[in-house]
Amino acid sequence: MTASGDGYYAEWADLRRRASQYGEERDFLRERRDELWQAFLRESPPLGDDQYGAELEKRLPGIMDGLFTAFDAYIDEIGGVRERLSAGAATYEGAEGAGTIPSSRGV
Repeated sequence: MTASGDGYYAEWADLRRRASQYGEERDFLRERRDELWQAFLRESPPLGDDQYGAELEKRLPGIMDGLFTAFDAYIDEIGGVRERLSAGAATYEGAEGAGTIPSSRGV
């Protein structure tokens, strides 16, 4: 956006580009989350057969739930930013041409 004395001008193409970048980031984060989930599944049980391993195994479902809930919330927020930037780009793109007078050529 560019500010001026009369308000501001939004570069809708830049908003669309940033929305795409947020979409790529969201997809990247989903892949990392899935890889982390697979690592948890692959490495179970997490520690040996001692008291520490038993305690971690007891607490691990809650730890994983908190971790993946936070991961999903972050991914959702990144996706929401992408959606809002896309909507803003569409709004500004539509508004940019709204004030033009159609050509009278051929009339």
